[in-house]
Amino acid sequence: MKLFKSIFIVLLLSFVFPFEGAAQSISKTGTTSASFLRIPVGARGSAMGNAISASVTDASAMYWNPGGLAALERPELLVEYADWFVDVNHNYLGAAYPLSNNRGVFGVNVTTLSMGEMEETTYDNPEGTGRTFNAYSMAVGASYSRYLLDVFSIGANVKFIQEKIMNSSASSVAIDIGTVYKTPFDGILFGVSVSNFGQKMRMDGEDLIVSTDQDEQGGGEYEPDAKLYTDEFNLPLMLRVGLAWDAYESKNFDATLTVEGNSPNDNVQSVSVGTEMSFLDDLLFLRGGLPYLGREDRMYKFSVGAGVDYDISEQFGVNVGYSYMSHEYLNNISRISLKMQF
Repeated sequence: MKLFKSIFIVLLLSFVFPFEGAAQSISKTGTTSASFLRIPVGARGSAMGNAISASVTDASAMYWNPGGLAALERPELLVEYADWFVDVNHNYLGAAYPLSNNRGVFGVNVTTLSMGEMEETTYDNPEGTGRTFNAYSMAVGASYSRYLLDVFSIGANVKFIQEKIMNSSASSVAIDIGTVYKTPFDGILFGVSVSNFGQKMRMDGEDLIVSTDQDEQGGGEYEPDAKLYTDEFNLPLMLRVGLAWDAYESKNFDATLTVEGNSPNDNVQSVSVGTEMSFLDDLLFLRGGLPYLGREDRMYKFSVGAGVDYDISEQFGVNVGYSYMSHEYLNNISRISLKMQF
């Protein structure tokens, strides 16, 4: 059986991710809008190197793979805080509720990237004008997922996206779709998801109104207002294909290995790998991963994390998670998540 599992994994990865020659070779970094949608969600997923699309079963599935949300058995609330770069904060809120009679799981989610107050500077006033402004990015979504078969689940997340800076903003509507399949090989899950499929975004607002002289060679001082037109940019579309293998299971120790291929529309293809070990009947978790192997511009070197899952009563459980991601150039990233089950 172990030999068949190994053959299955190798053949699948070779078919989906042919890196030599056939892989996407040109990076288009910086050519899409709403880049905050690529920031990972959940301490578990980020600690496992973002290789989680086949094994995610909590409220963060609405981000990674909506198909995994169908495995949720209890109502759940997930709150996360991440200290991103240069005083930027990334937050996620997800709530999911299993419907009665196995009619699926419904969820809502909010993702924000906030930057606080910043001082306005201009060409004429490089030291500041005395005015301040703020900027933020936000996505609000609703998800539904259910089992179509005992071994196959599917889900979707529809979201409204907005980015705003000062008095200008851009918005769009997008959808995430995902599936999870329990393969015939015992302990192996196969997950596929497509994220951020939707309308292009274009910045518009009062800040794009400028005074202009339509006839610079002529006389007069009349300078009517004109509005600058900005280009449209695609959303950061992402295809994820992943495998999760429950390599070892016992009462006091479990080990899960994951591998995931990533194919974005603004970068080259890559592979992420991760592992999760649980101790004391799923009370304590240790995690680690290597994200985005295969990229020349790979900036995240490794990730590690831990978690504690404890049922206070039959009606209430708490899960606390922490992850640490090492960045080659900027500050390292710490993420804390709190999950409550009812």
